[in-house]
Amino acid sequence: MSERYVGLSGVLECLHVDLVGESDRLPRVQMVIANLLIEYIGYSAFQNVVRQTEPEYVSCIIQINTDEEEWVSDSPYIHTFDRLDEIHEQMDANDLAESMKEIGYHDILRATEELPNGKTLVRIDFKKD
Repeated sequence: MSERYVGLSGVLECLHVDLVGESDRLPRVQMVIANLLIEYIGYSAFQNVVRQTEPEYVSCIIQINTDEEEWVSDSPYIHTFDRLDEIHEQMDANDLAESMKEIGYHDILRATEELPNGKTLVRIDFKKD
């Protein structure tokens, strides 16, 4: 990843961290971007990540699925995702906002993008109180 963003040398630091069990290894940051991540670590682990990193801003994208059985879109690569259902958790925008409120963040932006197959991407940006 560092080779891909050479222009960020001295600023970008790539870390290999288990966000569920090792969030205490994360540094303080100004902003967290969590796109399609919270579904796999859950609200509580995400709260721990945000508490540890203490960002002023947090930007999240979650996927809302109307079809619980088929939450991965059909493609030639569908079997790449076969075991993700073991850790995937359906998200709710209001539950995410409430969990962020519990740790001192309020939402400042909400945007939705309708996708094929009854899926919706929801972006929620938060600011520290």
